[in-house]
Amino acid sequence: MKQYLMYLRKSRKDRDLELQTGSFDTLQRHRDALLALAKQRGYSIAHIYEEVVSGDSIADRPEMQKLLTAVETGTFEGVLVMEVPRLARGNTKDQGVVAETFQYSGTKIITPEKIYDPADEADEEYFEFGLFMSRREYKAINRRLQRGRMSSLSEGKYIAGTPPYGYRKVKLSHQKGYTLEPAPETADIVCEIFQLYTLGDPQPDGRRKPLGSYAIANLLNARGIPSPGGVQWSATAVRDVLKNPTYAGYIRWAYRPDTKRMVDGKVVISHPVNKDTELRKGVHPPLITEETWSAAKTMMKGRGHAPVPSSKAISNPLAGLLYCSVCGRSMVQLPQGSHGAPMVMCPTARCPTVGSRRDVVEEALLAALAEWLESYKVCARSGASEQENDEEIQEAEKSIDKARKQLNTLNKQKSSLYDLLEQGLYNKDVFLERSRILAARISEVERQIETLRKHLSSLRQAELTRKSVAPSIQNVLDVYATLGTPAEQNTLLKTVLDHVVYFKSQGGAWKESNMKLYLYPKVMPGKLLIT
Repeated sequence: MKQYLMYLRKSRKDRDLELQTGSFDTLQRHRDALLALAKQRGYSIAHIYEEVVSGDSIADRPEMQKLLTAVETGTFEGVLVMEVPRLARGNTKDQGVVAETFQYSGTKIITPEKIYDPADEADEEYFEFGLFMSRREYKAINRRLQRGRMSSLSEGKYIAGTPPYGYRKVKLSHQKGYTLEPAPETADIVCEIFQLYTLGDPQPDGRRKPLGSYAIANLLNARGIPSPGGVQWSATAVRDVLKNPTYAGYIRWAYRPDTKRMVDGKVVISHPVNKDTELRKGVHPPLITEETWSAAKTMMKGRGHAPVPSSKAISNPLAGLLYCSVCGRSMVQLPQGSHGAPMVMCPTARCPTVGSRRDVVEEALLAALAEWLESYKVCARSGASEQENDEEIQEAEKSIDKARKQLNTLNKQKSSLYDLLEQGLYNKDVFLERSRILAARISEVERQIETLRKHLSSLRQAELTRKSVAPSIQNVLDVYATLGTPAEQNTLLKTVLDHVVYFKSQGGAWKESNMKLYLYPKVMPGKLLIT
């Protein structure tokens, strides 16, 4: 549940007016007004800071220092105050500290007349009123520049400084702004990267061998082609090319914006990826088609980008699937054991996991899939699984309804707190303590409802998932033995399996062992245990 703070400060003018009239308490009047506002809007007040001293700087206002420390955490939605000048008082430096603390923490300033959002430019300008005129002029100029940039962006022009790899920046003829045109020396490299990733590398027998980002980087480095940074290619550099929508004819902006936070009184700047970046159609010519761009995005979501040697084809059908239960490393295949059959082993030195013949592991894995499929068919015929799932769904729906009723009761109790405070039954300290307790209970119930909703969604999806996985597993069982290469078998297994955990602590290839496989299917929750 979102929580709020309250700040009250008595100025010299307030004290003088109290002395003249002797009929009211400024802090009490302001507290009552802000509490009424909080009640009306359903705010939960976590703490009330009351400043009874009148200092000209933050250093002379201990409650203001405590408030800013709390705001820095970014955990509070807003601060209630009678008017903005009650916060932003003192010299320009102090005003800047207050403004930046609220701005970088994303904390709103709430007055009876208006809510000031530090992320809103107009509110920020009002809040910073009184700072140096040069700063205001700088911000006005910067706004005009940004409006001009956004206008150019909406027209499909290129507004960034450095052009992406494969393009060069050129001035538009007979109009303002810039665009991109293909760079002859690098545009073909971009096209080749997308081709290798989506279609594969042509082989002597006419087939294409799919390449991942590591393999593409090795191929480009072997040919002596420099990366965008002028050094050797890396898998990350290849993926940056594949993720860039500019090559499909789009323009993106603020993909890694500057994000500022106040930490221990200092401004910390980071550059996280903005997943909500809007794409605009650019006026520059694309290097790849929309179909190629869509194919690359789809493939990147499904690939793990594990390094794949480009010098040889996959010889192990279990490559990238089988993991050691002890150390977690991917199991590797030895070309041939003493008995003449390939072995799968853990590559970690002195790992207690015992290896097995690859064909034995394959046989156990396929047997497990067949066993699950048969079990599913039996349950489907009897209807037991579906009935059990329906009962779980009904139980989850009842739990959600019960939690919602509890949440309504807690919200009514929160509202009644303000009545008890107004009637004098609660003092300020009791009110705040009860408010904090209720806020914690409300947050807990809200989390419980969200957890139940996710559980209900997973239950509803479970039967659909089981129905969809059955044909996929049946296809693996029907086709696996007919495929001609380990690479094809590996691709087929990865359509239904995310990974398999391998356990074996005793027994060898020719002895009865305690080998177990834990299968984690891609298309259904849970795991399968095979002994």
